[in-house]
Amino acid sequence: MIQLALFLSLTVSISLVSFAGIALIPGAQMPESARGLPVWLLAAWGPSLAAILLAARSGELSDLVYRAIQFSGVPLAVWFIALSPLMVLAFAVLRNGGLPDVHLLTVGMIAKVILLNLILGPTGEELGWRGVMQPLLSGHMGWFAASLVVGAVWFAWHLPLWLVNSPQAEIPVPLFGAHVMAYALILGAMAHLSPSIAPAILFHLAVNVMAGVALVGGLGDSAAYFRVTLLPYWAIALAVTGWLALRS
Repeated sequence: MIQLALFLSLTVSISLVSFAGIALIPGAQMPESARGLPVWLLAAWGPSLAAILLAARSGELSDLVYRAIQFSGVPLAVWFIALSPLMVLAFAVLRNGGLPDVHLLTVGMIAKVILLNLILGPTGEELGWRGVMQPLLSGHMGWFAASLVVGAVWFAWHLPLWLVNSPQAEIPVPLFGAHVMAYALILGAMAHLSPSIAPAILFHLAVNVMAGVALVGGLGDSAAYFRVTLLPYWAIALAVTGWLALRS
């Protein structure tokens, strides 16, 4: 478990320094700002930077990079799960009776949301959470328990965001935590089913992008969207967990 301790230590160290920068640097609270983007990038990339450093130290960097872009050997069901946030957004839109500000969802706007979320979220996190931590724990306690532990750490890692004026601070902490644990089970199941990290990156990206599309499209603020989509995400998490239990 030395590797796990090293990973967590590096992740926490990188991210805490970055969160301090977010709190102390004027104008750095928003990731879209010129001052904020570099600091937020370092904060968001804490888990993946830790994974990259450890992989380089052990001579496994090429394997980690390959797993992040690997498409071969991934079951079709895993790609289907990775795209399930599209169904969650569809549920939210139908429940709302449509997107009132759909005209704002231009190609340029959606491309901006995708690009910003790709570099600030899944790529910077999943090489660490699902690329390193999940496999290390799964070998000791199985994928389900490992997913819960990773989810708890993942949630705790986000908590400093509620100490600064961040976009996440608009969402009640318990609601955000409930979402994170649902995601952790889904992502843990995907990691159990596939050797590739690419589906986890895609799912994480889809979760963030769908939330961004909902916000721009007028489905309410972040907290409202998180409340509406909590049950669908837990339905997916429980369905995937049950499916794996039946398979085994």
